[in-house]
Amino acid sequence: MRSYAFKQVDVFTGVGLRGNPVAVVIDADDLSDEQMQQVANWTNLSETTFIREPTPNSGADYLLRIFTPQQELPFAGHPTVGSAHAYIEHGGARLDPKVLRQECGAGVLAIRAEGEDDSRLIFTETPEAKFVHEFGTSVDVISEALGLEVSNDPPPASFSNGPTWTFVYVPEAAMIGAMKPDLAAISRLSEDFGLTGLAVFALTGEDPAVRIRCFAPFFGAPEDPVTGSANAALPAYLARYGLLDRTGRSYTASQGLELGRDGRVHVRVREDDRVEIGGQAVTVVEGEIRL
Repeated sequence: MRSYAFKQVDVFTGVGLRGNPVAVVIDADDLSDEQMQQVANWTNLSETTFIREPTPNSGADYLLRIFTPQQELPFAGHPTVGSAHAYIEHGGARLDPKVLRQECGAGVLAIRAEGEDDSRLIFTETPEAKFVHEFGTSVDVISEALGLEVSNDPPPASFSNGPTWTFVYVPEAAMIGAMKPDLAAISRLSEDFGLTGLAVFALTGEDPAVRIRCFAPFFGAPEDPVTGSANAALPAYLARYGLLDRTGRSYTASQGLELGRDGRVHVRVREDDRVEIGGQAVTVVEGEIRL
């Protein structure tokens, strides 16, 4: 039996119990794929990550493996931000003092910390979100699954940056909190269309500029408290359907209020159209895990 440093980090919040938690196991190089999947199943969080030595000549500071209770993911937003927080807090070495480089299934991503301690924001590059499919002819079935009238202008459409989210626009922010989703129906849609889940959003015209809820029951997350990958892919949807001018290229999204959380995701669309997401993170549990 061996002990590994372990942290549970609340992400996209500066206050514990108000964001989205991720479990982080540090110096996990000798754990097998089977052991990592067992740990992720045991923590029963939406994601558990394992910080390991990077591939030689990758230029990365560390390699991150990301697991849900059921499977490994190439990329996920809140695990990336939370694991970077844990790595910094643990005193992990950096090749460049101004930037962290994380190797993951989606490649090597640059991560930057702005500010110090409780006010620190951690921003990560995200994989390019690619358009997958438009669901204009499926508006009725999506409306029925969500328990609200879905707009067809712009239509629901899916984008993938690792996970594949179908974005559903609603015209009023109040509709976000009033939804009565049928999770079984959303799960069937996700299975039939090859989706991670549905991401339902509204533009508020104020700060935060976006309110969003994300449902992924087919993958064991009936409603995700705060979703980095969906927020990272949303600008691609906004740009495709002429909505990015309403948010601007730098904005904040609110998520999780319906679950008693208060997540804040900072989104930046760079001049090269690459998206960065960021937020605060706070360690809630710290100790060791024995395996």
